[in-house]
Amino acid sequence: MNTNYRRRRILIALALSSLMVLSGLSVFSFVSGGNPTTLVARTADSSSANGNNSTLYLSPGATPEFVDNFNPYNIWTEPTGIMGMIYEPLLQVNTYNGTVIPWLATGYSFSKSGLYLNMTLRQNVTFSNGQPFNSYDVVYTFNIQKKAINAWGAIENISAQGLYKVSFKFYTPQTNYLFYIGCQAIMPTNQSWEQQTGSNGVPDPQSAVVTDPIGTGPYVLSSFSPQKVVLVKNPHYWQKGLPKIDRLVYNDYTSNSALSLALAEGKVQWASVFEPNVTSLFVQNNPKTNHYWYPAGQPVTMMVNDLMPFLNESYVRQALSLAINRTAICQIGEYGYEKPANAANILQQQLSYLNKTNLNQANSLAQFNPSKALSMLEEHGFKLNSKKQLEYSNGTLVPTISLMSVAGYSDWDTDITIIAADLKAIGINVVTTTPTGSNLASDIADGDYQLAVDTVSGIGPNPWYDYSGLVGSVTPIGKTAYVNEERWNATGTDFMSAYANYTLTGNLTLQDKYTNEMVNVMLNQMPIIPLVYSGDWYEYVNNTIGGWPNQNNSFWIPMPWYPHPSEVVVLHLYPLTSAKAVKVTSTVTYEYIGVAIVVVVIAAVAGVTLVNKRQKKRND
Repeated sequence: MNTNYRRRRILIALALSSLMVLSGLSVFSFVSGGNPTTLVARTADSSSANGNNSTLYLSPGATPEFVDNFNPYNIWTEPTGIMGMIYEPLLQVNTYNGTVIPWLATGYSFSKSGLYLNMTLRQNVTFSNGQPFNSYDVVYTFNIQKKAINAWGAIENISAQGLYKVSFKFYTPQTNYLFYIGCQAIMPTNQSWEQQTGSNGVPDPQSAVVTDPIGTGPYVLSSFSPQKVVLVKNPHYWQKGLPKIDRLVYNDYTSNSALSLALAEGKVQWASVFEPNVTSLFVQNNPKTNHYWYPAGQPVTMMVNDLMPFLNESYVRQALSLAINRTAICQIGEYGYEKPANAANILQQQLSYLNKTNLNQANSLAQFNPSKALSMLEEHGFKLNSKKQLEYSNGTLVPTISLMSVAGYSDWDTDITIIAADLKAIGINVVTTTPTGSNLASDIADGDYQLAVDTVSGIGPNPWYDYSGLVGSVTPIGKTAYVNEERWNATGTDFMSAYANYTLTGNLTLQDKYTNEMVNVMLNQMPIIPLVYSGDWYEYVNNTIGGWPNQNNSFWIPMPWYPHPSEVVVLHLYPLTSAKAVKVTSTVTYEYIGVAIVVVVIAAVAGVTLVNKRQKKRND
């Protein structure tokens, strides 16, 4: 993936965090029971494993040189994924399936009114400097944000109820805020850098440079250089016997080709990199140890500027969807690694939320059917002329349409060529362009585009989050939009009432009802056109280290660049030199309970930042 483009998209999301505050929503599966101080499964005997030195070499993907700044308020910036090993959240959330593991928080509950979220915190936890962790650190973490942005959105107040209980009070009942609250990285109180102010005198902790990070995580910073970051085990870590890997060495590779070579040569054991032929380039070098798993990620979409003439009609967007051969895109452009997306624009893992009617329509609208696409247009007065060009009913030609993709994405270059040919078959002339990542992001945000391949929807444990990046006020063309870059007028539909109602109830039946109401509007309006499910690139080498997630044991999100999920993965790992390579099974009793949870952090971070870090890493 073009790293400048990714960083640009992340910066947009971080800018949003100063404007939009603390909102979200979800239903999760809850993991509970077992030993309260051992939350991650261990398969090797701790005494034998801990008696040996072990080092894991990894790379989060092709990135610029590392920057010596471990500011937890910028946890999504470079060095990517590293800070999730130092700073921990209240809860670990699997956005693939909604599973929640209690972490720094051991439990939570809502008042009957829905106005209070009460969280119980874990005892006997210390920060890496030896300072005890308690409720005042949680309150302090959120108060720093309030000072920085002067608002908490739906949160009216946060208070410590003794050392190990925290209460969040909301202005109105909310049933969707735990994902954001739970994923907030917690810092110790009274960190001098957190008091840093901007030029206007307002506290601006995001701008502070932090070179000596202090957290509750399993690792601490040992050494830093622009090419290598070394973490070592935190001697104060609260999970007994963990981590089993002594050192994490993050190596910087500024291109996918360099990282692919390092992976093939065994210099990296855990990576996230797109390879055109991973089997021949990586696996065949040593099939016993070299493995990959590319779970389906966020939908790659064809962004549509819904304010543009011709494209501003929902039936036109539906016709475009029917005209696109997604199977060809997957097989030719994406090397067979990715699967066609249906039209619902949600994660593949979340399709079970859809009722039968919506699922059938979502599948139907994504089927390659150019005849049906043309018939749909003809029903609204369009026709093909003798030159097979699409005309309005008055004989005026449909103007040529521009389709953009990021320069340097070889697979997306192929994808847009396929799309252009498909649309040509129904009489629509398409010109493809490949601007730089920064220019593409700017053009989309400013509305200076017609069609563009991108990944823009929100991401989270259920479809509500998936749609969070697609709603918002309609920004005029020429003005910068931070959400709703497709400029869809959702307020003119029933979507927003269902979207809002979902956040007001914890009743699972009602939430399913509102979810399907949103999906129904999304399918009928089709503000953007899903193409394929992106591949969450993940490669690993199990020659010296075991316990990896894979397609047969998909216990957690596997990519090393994902800050908090990557911690869960690392805590499952163990050195093979002193442990048997057996399938990871938890020593914890997992009970899956449908729980309505409420979470709060910056809406932009969930709606956009999570989105962008889940984007594909591909050829530069």
